[in-house]
Amino acid sequence: MTVHPAPLHSSIPPLDKVFRAQSVAIVGASPKPGARNRIVKILINHGYRGRIYPVSPSAEEVEGHKAYKTLADLPEVPDVALIITPAATVPGLIAECGAKGITCAIVYSAGFEEIDSGKELARDLRRAADTHGVHVLGPNGQGVWSVKAKTMLTLGAAASGLSTLRHAPIAIVSQSGAHLQRTGLGCSYVVSVGNETCMDALDALDALSWVVEQDDVRVVGLYLEGLDNAARLLPIAARARQRGIQIVVLKAGRSAFGQEVTASHTGKIASPHAIYTDVLEQAGVIMVDSLGEAMAAVETLSFMPGPRVSGDPLGGIAVLSSSGGAGALLADHSDERGLPMCTFGATTMAQLEDTLPEFARKANPVDLTGQIRQYPNLFRDTLAILAAEPRTEAIVIQFASSGMKDLTDNADAFKKAAKDSGLPIIITFAMEKVAPEIRAEFHEAGILISDDPSHTMRALRWLYDRRRFAGIEVAAAPTGTPLAVPQSWDQMMDYLTEAGVPAANWTLVQPGQTAAEACAGLTFPVVVKVLPDAAEHKTELGLVKLRVQTPEEVDAHAAEFRRILNNPGLPVLVQEMVTDGVEVVLACLGNTDFGPLLSIGSGGVAVELYRDITYLALPATRADVERALRRLKLWTVLEGFRGTPPADSEALIDAALRFGDTILRTPDLAEAEINPVLVRPKGQGLVAVDFFGHVQGLSPAYDGHRRACSGLCRGAGLLGA
Repeated sequence: MTVHPAPLHSSIPPLDKVFRAQSVAIVGASPKPGARNRIVKILINHGYRGRIYPVSPSAEEVEGHKAYKTLADLPEVPDVALIITPAATVPGLIAECGAKGITCAIVYSAGFEEIDSGKELARDLRRAADTHGVHVLGPNGQGVWSVKAKTMLTLGAAASGLSTLRHAPIAIVSQSGAHLQRTGLGCSYVVSVGNETCMDALDALDALSWVVEQDDVRVVGLYLEGLDNAARLLPIAARARQRGIQIVVLKAGRSAFGQEVTASHTGKIASPHAIYTDVLEQAGVIMVDSLGEAMAAVETLSFMPGPRVSGDPLGGIAVLSSSGGAGALLADHSDERGLPMCTFGATTMAQLEDTLPEFARKANPVDLTGQIRQYPNLFRDTLAILAAEPRTEAIVIQFASSGMKDLTDNADAFKKAAKDSGLPIIITFAMEKVAPEIRAEFHEAGILISDDPSHTMRALRWLYDRRRFAGIEVAAAPTGTPLAVPQSWDQMMDYLTEAGVPAANWTLVQPGQTAAEACAGLTFPVVVKVLPDAAEHKTELGLVKLRVQTPEEVDAHAAEFRRILNNPGLPVLVQEMVTDGVEVVLACLGNTDFGPLLSIGSGGVAVELYRDITYLALPATRADVERALRRLKLWTVLEGFRGTPPADSEALIDAALRFGDTILRTPDLAEAEINPVLVRPKGQGLVAVDFFGHVQGLSPAYDGHRRACSGLCRGAGLLGA
């Protein structure tokens, strides 16, 4: 089922007032040189068309604008107050904003929770904003840029150093957009959220949800160190996809995992980076690892068209090179990034045979050889052939050394090809820098200039990802009734069945009972083990016995287990042994930055060794699960590896979806893990082998019976250790 995301910005604080402010009060403005004067000059120098009200107890005017002693003295209620005063004065000024009727404020002042001595001030600021109904951006930030509206509400020296601003369909939620302006790319909006101190603060996700609704935005760069409620990012990303806007995230730092220390295998190996990477991929967000990558990504995605949809499995990238070695490098980088190379059709091959010199390579990548100088129109004619090939989805033109002359000689042909074909065309140099004005010239024609073959294929990876992300569907939430945490062994088995992962046939041998009697309905061989709440690390303690052949052996092992644990009243679990299957782990982590997550990967006792795990936000779609599985080494095993039969991957996908939905319907189960699930040969389904659950105490009353429940939830310990 597809869920269409609705516009989001109508439900957040009034950011229109900030980005399109018609009047601003600048509290702390000064006629003396420095940041408190610079903030006024930036507004004036960049052509702000609104009304400016400096507020200063001592100045008569600032940069030609009358100054007012207090906010109460202003002749109108400004759209936003800009506060640049010592930290100790800020809570009182927020109260004055509320008294005046000002609902939005940007606080540039530092000295709050970023230092130990400022934590009490941060609490005072939070209390003042909440009491007086003021939405606060900051403190300790650089403010906002709204380039088209000429509303530069910032004190940053970077903005002060720019003589002109270039408007471009790029929004940045970070510290500064100055780098984009200096490189000539330009931007539309920039917002620096600072500490996000207040409960009703204008935070990074508020800003993101606002900018993705703007018609002059095509790509958003988002810098993150961590989010208090990262799950809010997912519907924003869905809305961005719907509007054709690509989000690019650069995540820095090692933010808290957002959950209590967990005892499960998958919890131990989970990391913020792995979770953010997988979940944002699921949401159609591009993640980058450096500032340079972030700038390259927003540039590429701001103006380049997407790859043509050929609809042909042999479709892909066509490479036109003046050097065979460089073309081979491009092919290597394409393969490493999982990008398709085009296989030319018979008509194209015949045309290349007629057009190219005798020794030129006439397949993809096309090598024009050193003969290009003897054939003035060779680039133009070959490019036209490649652009007309129905399987061509994008074109790369690779120059060898001294490629600037070829670029200049063929510039008009390249620009015409980009215009006529609508294809993404990237011109690549090897270790040769291209002047910014030449890059800008080709940028205007829709052509990207790249300085390295690896960067070229990286850019195409982003373009292909954007095309793929456009088809992502939003999962519908489960509609079933809420489920209680199972509180008995039978309930646990029913719960696993409800979750789509039934257990193999089992029984319990109670003290005083013989196995011949208890196991009458089971087929041997069997597994004999203790229940998980009896002991952890059962294998290491010798409390798991495999391939047990007779009831008498079961009785002997049961007696041994009771002796080892010094527990004569211990029930012993006996279960039919299942051996034909691929070991998989299915787990759910409840308290992460993104809320409940499904994790899936290579299971068994070596899960921590292989670390072949992927994570999905819940709820997930069938396509989400299949895409995630295909990224794992596990997928190769499921498909049939070295003569083994293909496993029932369809049953695994079904089970993963049901398991995730069942967990969402069980709010008091904070964590659950089935490891391993044995995925049997195709058409034979799967069975649960070992189950772990951790109960989440949501109230004092619930905490009262946590221990009783946790013993049961810690394990339908079925086969594995």
